[in-house]
Amino acid sequence: MFVPGVRSGFHVPHLLPRVLLGITAVTATLAAWAIFAPSHISNEAQYAGRAVQPSAVHSVAYTVASGGMDHIYIRRADADSPQSAREVARFPISFNNLHVQGSAAPTADRLAILSASAAGSAYARMTLIPLPAGALQDVEAEFDYLSRIAWSRDGLHAAGARSARSDDSARNHVDVIEVDARTGAATVAAQFDNVFTAAPVGYSLDGARLFVAVIDQSGSTLWAVRDGRLQKQAMLSPGRTRDWSLSPDGSRLAYVDVLGAGQRSYAGRTLMVATGAITDSNSTGNQLGPVWEPGSQIPVFGGPGGSVEFTAGTPDSAYIVPASWSPDGSTLVATIYSASSDRTGSPKEAVELVSPQHRVPLAEDDSARFLGWVVD
Repeated sequence: MFVPGVRSGFHVPHLLPRVLLGITAVTATLAAWAIFAPSHISNEAQYAGRAVQPSAVHSVAYTVASGGMDHIYIRRADADSPQSAREVARFPISFNNLHVQGSAAPTADRLAILSASAAGSAYARMTLIPLPAGALQDVEAEFDYLSRIAWSRDGLHAAGARSARSDDSARNHVDVIEVDARTGAATVAAQFDNVFTAAPVGYSLDGARLFVAVIDQSGSTLWAVRDGRLQKQAMLSPGRTRDWSLSPDGSRLAYVDVLGAGQRSYAGRTLMVATGAITDSNSTGNQLGPVWEPGSQIPVFGGPGGSVEFTAGTPDSAYIVPASWSPDGSTLVATIYSASSDRTGSPKEAVELVSPQHRVPLAEDDSARFLGWVVD
């Protein structure tokens, strides 16, 4: 079972081993978590925009690979079986076996999908899919195949990245591209030279600023893009970071600091965007995949040392990496890592939907990938 131990009165996670290989099978069930009273910042109502009504979103969008195609399905999360899923689109799997990537808008009414372009191209194309039913719309721009997709709270803009090697080293020139989700028009919002990575991580609550995490020789920094101008917002780490997750109100950024060799390799951190203050998650174990529970101002982290954890007799070496809570906080999508049955020793991965009432696989096929929460 697991609980989010992030507030007083809840179980504080015990230390979990940092070695992730050779882990044993998961045998326990998942427990209910506490839903905390919402705590909003003072100006949230002013910039509420087209925020989704939590009561209208109980469905998940995901992909399944079959017959040389990536099929995109939608189904109710509270259904006992994924057999009730409805297909909304499909994309050919590329010749080099690249599968689609994507995410759902915060308004739950649109998907942005990245799929491999024509043979020989180093980039992907973006396709917008209006929901519950609508014509597919291609964006006239190229993106990195593994680009993050950041959405504005009102679902009207999405941002991705396109990189090109700038010299013989590992450094890149990166364009951050913003897309108008209504028209599909794309513009270059910002450019970064001689960086290893520049990834859009989200928008401010009013949508005026786009936040970008940048990794270069000096470490990891957070930049804000507004009206074509760049402003350095905060220093995240003198080294690499990953798994950036902006809070729904845009006031905090949770992320993982990559520490390298040592007892703790992946440390969960939280940045207060307005002040630059950083807090540590106070765990001695490895942490991955931060997410924000609806109504909470504190992120939870997965991984062997995370605050979302297994209890009740489950082997200590099994762990969870959460993906996303439903808008009403009733269901969590998470990847569960358990013992491998093959010779590689790599842990098995199973994406599941978990609530206090049930625990079911996202799909019947192990190739399933979660895209986001969408309208019913």
